[in-house]
Parts: sequence; structure tokens; C-alpha cells
Amino acid sequence: MSEAFIVDCHVHTGYTNQFFSPEVDAKSLLARMDQFSVRFSINLSSMRALLGDVAAEMAVEQREHEESGGRLFYCGFFDPRKGREDIAALEKASRWTGMKGIKIHPSFAGVPADDPRYEPVWRFAAEHGLPIVSHTWSVSSYNPAQALSTPNRFEPMVEKFPAVRFVLAHSGGKGTGRQEAMRMAGRYPGVYMDCAGDIHDRHYFESMTAAGLEGKVLFGTDYPWVDIRSHLAAAYLAGISDGARAKILRENAREVFRLGE
Repeated sequence: MSEAFIVDCHVHTGYTNQFFSPEVDAKSLLARMDQFSVRFSINLSSMRALLGDVAAEMAVEQREHEESGGRLFYCGFFDPRKGREDIAALEKASRWTGMKGIKIHPSFAGVPADDPRYEPVWRFAAEHGLPIVSHTWSVSSYNPAQALSTPNRFEPMVEKFPAVRFVLAHSGGKGTGRQEAMRMAGRYPGVYMDCAGDIHDRHYFESMTAAGLEGKVLFGTDYPWVDIRSHLAAAYLAGISDGARAKILRENAREVFRLGE
């Protein structure tokens, strides 16, 4: 894998009632990847997994991984409200080639990130050498559930399980959430961030690099709800070195998700 390529570490498949997109299947995702030199993608959960059928959906995602020639990887999903059931599904999927991590979503589950019901999945991740990726955001006056996923809420688990590689998806959102995410990424060796979602500004990459965090930022888009091109444009227009850009576009993701092993 010496030639240039990109890793999109934050995509989804499946329809949702929250956002409209005509491209929700693996075939459409692969076509977009081919269009923009994206070699690998990490599916951070389909809508069906979020809605509860984790075991069945991971079987679908494993089939898509195999049919893609190993280009579409995925994260298993853990909902603390049905912890034993999801841990059993993760245990089965951990023997498959396509599962590269675990996704949690405190705001969606309605369970704060520092709730002890998450401890089993952190322990599972530590025992299996898998990263955890979570939705994160700042406190929002119009979306109160975001307060369940502020970066600082994850800190107790990060400190208790230092061997787990942990990705703050969306980099904590905006404002104080972003500052908390940057502080944690700078303090803890195993904490990373991704740029997925409505982060379309080249200054994001510039500020992260200026803070010495170019080794902690993963390229992600939130496809299909966000067009891949908007994030690629910001990454390519950012005033950062080619070395920093290569880390962000692929090398950091290869390290976190153990791609190529």
C-alpha cells in the first residue's frame, strides 16, 4: 500500500428519517469512493443497527465487506440499554475480518457517556484490541440530548481503560465541545478526533495542525448525509504540510483501525 489513497473513517448506510439522501447502499458508497480515490471506508453503523438489530446488521455489513474486496470495513454497535445482547453480538463479530471497531452513541441511546453501563463495552474493546468511536458534541440549547455526549463525559472511561483507542467523532462539535476534544486528544495518547459532519472549513485542519494534533485527526465525512467533496476540498485547501495532510487523510486511520494488518 505504497501509493496514495484516502481513508474515510466515518460513513453510514441505510435510510434515516432525520436526513435525506438518495445514496444509502454499499454500491453507491463504493462508486463515490472510486470517484475520489478513497481506498477504504469505515461504516460506523447503519440506521438498522442504531434502531436495535445489531447482530443482523453486522452480518449484512460483513457480507458487504467481503463483496467489496475488503474495502468496506465497519464498526459493531453497543447500546447500554441492552448490554448483554450487544456484547454477545460483538463477540461473534470479533472473529470476522470486517469489524474494525465499536460505535456508541450516548445521545441516541439517551444514556450519558459517563454512565457505568458503558463499562462492559470499554472492557470488551480493551480485551480485543478494538477502538471505540462515539458521537460527541457540545451542549446545545435546541438539542438537549447532545449534553449526554460532551467530550468531558468520556474522560473517566478513557482514564480507566488507557489501552483503548478512542475517537471523538465530530471533534466534540463546536465551541466548548471542540476545545474539550482538543484538550483530551493532546493529553491522552489513545484519544483521537474525526472531522465528520458539518465541519467544512479548511481552518479546522490548520488549527489542529497548529496545535500539534495532526497525528490525532482522522478524515471522515458522515456520508451519505454529507458530500465527500466538501471535506476533501477543505483538506486539500488547508495551509498545512503534505506530511500533515497524509496523516489526516489516511495514516492516522490506518493506525487507529489497524488497516493493513
